Amino acid sequence: MVLKISLIALLSYLGAIGAPWFFGTTGGFYTLGRPLIASALVGFILGDMKTALEVGILIQAMYIGIITPGAVMPFDVDYIGYLTTALIILSKANPNIAPTLAVPVGLIGVTIWNIIWVINVYFAHRADKYANEGNDKGIIAMNIGAQTVNFAMRFIPAFLILYFGHGFLQNLLNMIPPIITHYLAVVGGILPALGIGLLLNMIIKDKSYFGIFILGFMLVKYLNLPIIAIAVMGVVLSVFWFKFRGGESYNG
Repeated sequence: MVLKISLIALLSYLGAIGAPWFFGTTGGFYTLGRPLIASALVGFILGDMKTALEVGILIQAMYIGIITPGAVMPFDVDYIGYLTTALIILSKANPNIAPTLAVPVGLIGVTIWNIIWVINVYFAHRADKYANEGNDKGIIAMNIGAQTVNFAMRFIPAFLILYFGHGFLQNLLNMIPPIITHYLAVVGGILPALGIGLLLNMIIKDKSYFGIFILGFMLVKYLNLPIIAIAVMGVVLSVFWFKFRGGESYNG
């Protein structure tokens, strides 16, 4: 189990925004650091892909509208993807509480990143000094030092949270009355909807188009149609929509 936890903690570092090993942020933060991909990797490592993907879908939907403008990170989605999924599986908890658990995990990750950025200011200033002096070896040393800090500050907390946290979470869930657990699951179900809402609010300018999403919800909820069938219907309706609008410019 220690080896599996160590591997998950390592992935939580490799998928972080400051790790350069997988084509920079393209393969790291924007691939390994996505909650759905992270949960799938955790499920593969821990041997419970079903639960992992259930958790991954919930937290991916929850944070699908979250962006990282500049150096402002509202939540650490990388930590959320790996640690939340692993804690749920190791504690044998209800996947529906994952969005509720993801909030404190994400805030822990942000706190750690703020500490990393403060520490790495030293390496950045020293690297600038070496650059002015034309000291290539000094610049390389500062980059190595900064990545060492990044690794230590990501890997060690992640390992400790998983090693000690899953037992604590399991005992805590056993002590919580079922009605409270049910409440947490209900709240957890609302949070992904909030994430989808944030995304739609950003990409849809004409709010009348929200009616299309309400129609899709009704088709799923009341007619029990599968998602693939609804997606095909959406494609067909889109083709006819743009065909009959002719050459009109799109203002939505």
